[in-house]
Amino acid sequence: MARPYDQTHDSALFEQRSLPSTERTCPLCGHLGLRIYYHEKLGRPQPSWIIYLWCPACHAYSSAFAGSGRNQVTEDPLAEEFGERIKELFRDPEALLRHLDGYWNRGSLPQEISRRRKSDRGR
Repeated sequence: MARPYDQTHDSALFEQRSLPSTERTCPLCGHLGLRIYYHEKLGRPQPSWIIYLWCPACHAYSSAFAGSGRNQVTEDPLAEEFGERIKELFRDPEALLRHLDGYWNRGSLPQEISRRRKSDRGR
């Protein structure tokens, strides 16, 4: 069952921020190898991301909203499959993580991050 990390867990994750997600350890169950997903939120003054970091073993997760600066994801398999219905998935963490694990297992995740051209900012 999906459950959000608490503040203690978030602090432990913050200490691992310099590591790639696949080298981070879940502070709840000890599993090595977390997963990360970025969803671009466009149409704002500055491009932004909704970011999910989760453990594939226990489905503990953390989500955040952050500016993406000039970075962008090259593909978003969840958005491609669900389109506007993606908002429904964000309200159901268990279904969301089940879908994201499926993409990860099929090789559609992790996403590549690239630099956005200046002309693409704020799309």
